[in-house]
Amino acid sequence: MSSPDTPPGEAGPSRRRGPGRPKAGSEDKRERILTEAVTLFGSRGYAGTSLADVAAAADISKAGVLHHFSSKEELFTRVLERRDQRDVADFLAQAEGSADPWHQLERYIDLLHRSAQSRELAAIYTATSVSVLDASHPAHAWMAAHLGSAVGLFEACFEAGKQAGTVDPQMPSRLVARTLVALSDGLQLQWLCSTTPGSAATDVLETTVVDELRLYANSLRARWAR
Repeated sequence: MSSPDTPPGEAGPSRRRGPGRPKAGSEDKRERILTEAVTLFGSRGYAGTSLADVAAAADISKAGVLHHFSSKEELFTRVLERRDQRDVADFLAQAEGSADPWHQLERYIDLLHRSAQSRELAAIYTATSVSVLDASHPAHAWMAAHLGSAVGLFEACFEAGKQAGTVDPQMPSRLVARTLVALSDGLQLQWLCSTTPGSAATDVLETTVVDELRLYANSLRARWAR
């Protein structure tokens, strides 16, 4: 049976809806496409996901997908933006210019803990990391900007803390900021590996991300707080 977006005479994608899945067309099509794209890009990565895959998952024709998104690259960009819209944008807005970086670190750890509830979005970030090796990759500019803004934000927080007298002036703000971002990304990678069904990972990689980051944050505070 053709989907509502299948042009006359064109066979629609064959996929049965899973239990509890809303009937095609009963919700916003663009939102449905994005939701399915988040799952597919998160599990297969950019190269392993085609527009046909997304169309089949969303129970819509490929032409229907292209009606809402001009290309696979645009769809992937919207998926990356979706990732940052969930809590991250709010965190960045509130943290900017803060004179209490220790409180911001706690909020950041809480954010990562909540992110564990959206595994597909966390997986998208990790799967997109390969883009740092290819400047022509559709996600390269996004990843470079994302990493730069994360490091820059924490550096600004620490520098504001120095001005407010809550951080030792000798603290190497940018160095610490880079390490913090690298630690959170690396722990997220271990978490995804250890929680993947059928994974070969041993319990040495089991992490909630939170405990390790809190340990690091407490060490920073003990060394550099004033």
